[in-house]
Amino acid sequence: MSARTLAAIACLVVGVALAAWSLANGQLLLAVVGFALIFTFLYLVMEAANKAGKPKHEIKRAANSAWSMKDDAAGTNEEGKR
Repeated sequence: MSARTLAAIACLVVGVALAAWSLANGQLLLAVVGFALIFTFLYLVMEAANKAGKPKHEIKRAANSAWSMKDDAAGTNEEGKR
């Protein structure tokens, strides 16, 4: 596991426990800190999801793009032959 993954898991566990305990005991300031840790966890998860959605390698262009064949719907060339 990477350090970011461990930090995200720690933020979640500590944040939920701190928020629950402090709300049960009426300590609003510690509850805000717990919620901040939970939001930090959500930020780290969204950042990882966005990073995973991007390609790791450059996408190469095709040698013969289909755009040049857009007028050729029937699959024939300019002389009418396949």
